[in-house]
Amino acid sequence: MGYVMQYGIKKAYKNIGNIKNMAYESKTSYSFWKITGIAAAAFFVLGCICVFYKMNIICFAISEITVIIFMPAIIFYYYLQKQEDKRFNDVDVYIHQMAYSFQRNPKVNVALEDTSQILTGKAKKTVIKSIKRLETETSSEVYNYALKIIEDEYNCPRIKTLHKLIVDIEQRGGKYYRSLEILLDDFNCWVKRVYKYQDDIKQIKRNSFIGIILSFVLASVSVIISRILEDTAGIDISITNTLLYQVVSLIFILLNIIYFVFVNVSYGREWLNTDRTEKKILKDMRIISDSDNKSIKIFSIITFGIMLAAAFVFLFAKNIPTAVIVGLAGIYMLFVPVINRKKALIRIQNDVYISFSEWLRDIVIHLQDEPLQAAVRETYKDCPVVMKESLGRFIYELEETPSSVKPYYEFMSEFGVLDISSTVRMLYSVSELDVDEADEMMNTIIKRNYEIIDKYEENKNQNNLSALRFAEYIPMIFVSLKIAADMLMVITGYL
Repeated sequence: MGYVMQYGIKKAYKNIGNIKNMAYESKTSYSFWKITGIAAAAFFVLGCICVFYKMNIICFAISEITVIIFMPAIIFYYYLQKQEDKRFNDVDVYIHQMAYSFQRNPKVNVALEDTSQILTGKAKKTVIKSIKRLETETSSEVYNYALKIIEDEYNCPRIKTLHKLIVDIEQRGGKYYRSLEILLDDFNCWVKRVYKYQDDIKQIKRNSFIGIILSFVLASVSVIISRILEDTAGIDISITNTLLYQVVSLIFILLNIIYFVFVNVSYGREWLNTDRTEKKILKDMRIISDSDNKSIKIFSIITFGIMLAAAFVFLFAKNIPTAVIVGLAGIYMLFVPVINRKKALIRIQNDVYISFSEWLRDIVIHLQDEPLQAAVRETYKDCPVVMKESLGRFIYELEETPSSVKPYYEFMSEFGVLDISSTVRMLYSVSELDVDEADEMMNTIIKRNYEIIDKYEENKNQNNLSALRFAEYIPMIFVSLKIAADMLMVITGYL
């Protein structure tokens, strides 16, 4: 949480000058006076809370300064999320219109012209720029240069997949209706899944904000009870003047402010590009293969031994709490390599799901005029980095034993993804089919693979949402501790 907050606030301050552009691109209303009004309202509401809680001038000032520090981050991430939502909507319109237009008339330039007519704002300008490059470029790579303008602007793997398919269809010809239909099915599932995820995130943010409001209301119970006792029974047990009350109330207010900022900073999502950098993928692959884990294991064992010895020293000194804490920390350090490897494997498996579907699409493109083994070799150059090593072994084994089923059973098996392993084994039957049958079989395999990915992504989203929904109860934890502390002070003061 601390890293997310630190990184998020640093990013907000670094890019605070881009808010106006983000508002324009996302078609969100923006004005200096609107932002100033929102900030002033936040200061006023917090000031009223501090006055009602009878906070002293120091705690009052600390609370308001905290809001001043975090306000730019809240405003920045509001407009950033609006921009990301608009970019996703633009891509939704673009990929569907391009696919439908290309189905009707298999010409890239015609599809781009049709699509530019229904887009607006930056998306429209980007597509028009691509069309102009297509009209003026004379190189043999004209399509790649023109479409790369759109790919660079949106950095979405599905746009790249669509471009690769339609360019290949126009250049090579062949059957394409079935391939485009399968691709559109994947697009539809992806878009539907993301829109649902967006709604769920917005609902969780709304619930979190309501939870913060309720926590502020409930936390005032001690002040209310004190006033009721004073007015009705003449019992003066006010605790607001005590240092402990001031400190507890200040901590409570700051925790709620930090939680609100955390929700707005960390719950945002970049919907288009889910790919990780090659550097991060290679690092995780080294951890999985234990090449990076050996030094960590040695360090963990040494640290465990030192902390275990320190725990015994504290135990003999009869400092049992410290001994327990140091001992547990030592045990945790011992399991750090296992934890790191498990987390790296989860990240790599997610990369494999994404990369494998792209690789299958490339196989289908090359199968239109090449046998399976040649198509596999053609994909090696541009295959995702997470598959590179495994694909290299697969190609080598196919050349050594072209009729053997063993390479198909071992390909990608090191990642432990059973769905993908079973899909790979189906490729063996493709090598025995003619071109038309192989193409139909590959389309069936790809459709099945997209269904697997859709189910996997849906489960991943639900797991993320479960954690976020659990975090909705955090304000209630804050207020419970606040009320408990206040009631303890009331009882102590009364007795």
